Amino acid sequence: MGAGNVCTFGEYEGLFYLDQNFISTYSKVNRCSCGSVLGSVTNDESKTARELSKAGIAYDFDGRSADWAYDEFLSGNEWTSMIELMQESLMSRFKSFSKCDRWRGVTAYDRSQNRHVVLENGMFEIAVVDNEWSAAWMLLERADIEELEYRNGVNLRPLMARHYHSYLYAIRDILLDTYGECSAYSGAWTSSRITREDVAV
Repeated sequence: MGAGNVCTFGEYEGLFYLDQNFISTYSKVNRCSCGSVLGSVTNDESKTARELSKAGIAYDFDGRSADWAYDEFLSGNEWTSMIELMQESLMSRFKSFSKCDRWRGVTAYDRSQNRHVVLENGMFEIAVVDNEWSAAWMLLERADIEELEYRNGVNLRPLMARHYHSYLYAIRDILLDTYGECSAYSGAWTSSRITREDVAV
């Protein structure tokens, strides 16, 4: 499996992936003089997996064979910071979006509820999925879009078609501006890497 094992299905939907290496945070393992792990990690020094890789420093999930171990608390903080950054950045670009905090599936009838919706407007929801290898940032048609159209007697599709590219590429651009790269869906289980240079005008 790769970063691209989550996808969208709606006509006006799309997503970009941020590699987990930008989010997963590691702390230096506290060892005794004989080299055995004493059990806990110290939080005074931490680095993301990307920073460790670039520096050529060995790390692993439990710290048994390296001096750096995965820190669940700090990684959780990094995930929260990523969400807050995306919320603020997208709301500053598009005044129609507001924060929310709920879960949904692929459609209104899907009970999996694995998409964390963090922004919404009258037509779209923006959600993030912990995709094991990546954070999948998704622009989704509102789960209740058909109900809204029926209740208001209006066809929202032309308006959705006009705006969804702007919203989708804003997600990409914020990821690129913040982290320097992201990935796009390119097929089942696969994704293609994008850098800021790839989309420069």
